[in-house]
Amino acid sequence: MRCLVVCCDGTWNTSTQPSVTNVFRLYNALDTTDAEGNEQPAVYQSGVGTRGGLRAWLHGGIAGAGLSYDIQDVYRWLTTRYEPGDRIALFGFSRGAYTVRSLAGMIATCGLPDLGGRDDTGIRTTVRRVYDEGYRRSRRDSSWRDGLDFLYDPRTAAAPFPVHFIGVWDTVGSLGIPDNLGSLDLGGAPGRYAFHNTQLDPRIPYARHAVALDEHRGPFTPALWDESQKGPRQDLLQAWFPGSHMDVGGGHPETGLSDGALLWMAEAARAAGLGFDKAMLTQITPDARDVLHEDERSSFRLLAPLYDPLIGPLLQPFFATRPRAVPLIDAGARTGTVHASAYERRLGKILTSPPYRPGRVLGVGDEETAEVSARSPWNATGLYLAPGDYEFTAEGEWRDALVWSGPEGTTGRARFNPLGEGLRLLGTLLRLRREDDLPWMSLVAVVANGNGSAPHQRIAVGRRATARVEVDRGGYLYAFANDAWGFYGTNAGSVRLTVTRTA
Repeated sequence: MRCLVVCCDGTWNTSTQPSVTNVFRLYNALDTTDAEGNEQPAVYQSGVGTRGGLRAWLHGGIAGAGLSYDIQDVYRWLTTRYEPGDRIALFGFSRGAYTVRSLAGMIATCGLPDLGGRDDTGIRTTVRRVYDEGYRRSRRDSSWRDGLDFLYDPRTAAAPFPVHFIGVWDTVGSLGIPDNLGSLDLGGAPGRYAFHNTQLDPRIPYARHAVALDEHRGPFTPALWDESQKGPRQDLLQAWFPGSHMDVGGGHPETGLSDGALLWMAEAARAAGLGFDKAMLTQITPDARDVLHEDERSSFRLLAPLYDPLIGPLLQPFFATRPRAVPLIDAGARTGTVHASAYERRLGKILTSPPYRPGRVLGVGDEETAEVSARSPWNATGLYLAPGDYEFTAEGEWRDALVWSGPEGTTGRARFNPLGEGLRLLGTLLRLRREDDLPWMSLVAVVANGNGSAPHQRIAVGRRATARVEVDRGGYLYAFANDAWGFYGTNAGSVRLTVTRTA
């Protein structure tokens, strides 16, 4: 009984880039045999957008093209090696995480056909047929099965489901790509990927998902497994790690944070019976105090050569940031869903970084005041609002270009300025104001409690002297001036937000 290992990398990631991801590092750390001495063949697949020219780079890396080919490629590898009784382990990061999750869904739906006796063309044709007619179309008449024998048949197999372990780093969006790019056509039909089954099969004995606490790109919403569908004996753990998308999945030169998620995954896989080279594992050196990167900045720089810098601010809505809904990082009340490295970073003092995720929880009658800068798209207030009733008040002034206002925003003739109003008119025409129904530069507070792509709870503080709000789900509290994405650099000043818990 062998263990077949599939490792799928993220968008634009390869084995030859200067800083490889955790997918390739785990692949490199695998031994040739599993923990019981059985053969352990493995395959590494580079990320989409790494083959071809600029169009392929954009088409695959941004719009999601190539997913079908990636799944068929690793499915073909499995079907030409799998023997009854073998176990399968799947690993992926980002887009590769979506690939292996869909691959597991395809195996559950279509099984693994016996492709012995076919040449390369016959194998490729059969795999395409299984994918198109068995998985994509989910044909109920089963005619796609005609003439096929199965090494694993989901309809009749008495043997256990062959996928033994699945481990992924930070699956994002609904297609493994940012949510705001999933509908781009660039040569493909809208909705063409809607059939993919990425839910966790309850028959998979071991499943791990490392999720980033500090990924701020709005479209990169985490695609978590639904734990209510967990199997009765399934060992499933989804844990939050400090850092951005790539701080969890790897790809930065500084690997202290990503090494924590890599070692966690390798240890879980080893406990499940996979074999690793001990000398390789000793090279993994987690450091919870290492550099925490802002991947949203690098994403914008990556695409900068493709557009005129003068229109950069107008493209910012496509790169809009949004804090994730994450658990409270409280070292005094630890939970199994938050990795120990997050608490270590919270307690540590880091010379080059501000305090990590302060989150005071207000008791009834307590209040806290936070400074909200007009220049920051997201001001972390240092508060975590538990479910309850709260009052919000604000005072002070800030400036947008040449226009001064209070937390109520720019309203009335007294705030008129020709240049400022001209900029506002441009923003209105382009629909760039973040909250269309609220005044420009009004104070907005947000409780980051919307799971996945669900909206966070918005509080329009600037509308009245006191805003009274019931918070139904806990979350970190942020605040901002209601300006246009890309234009915060022209702002100045700050207002003071006071939050009081009343019940």
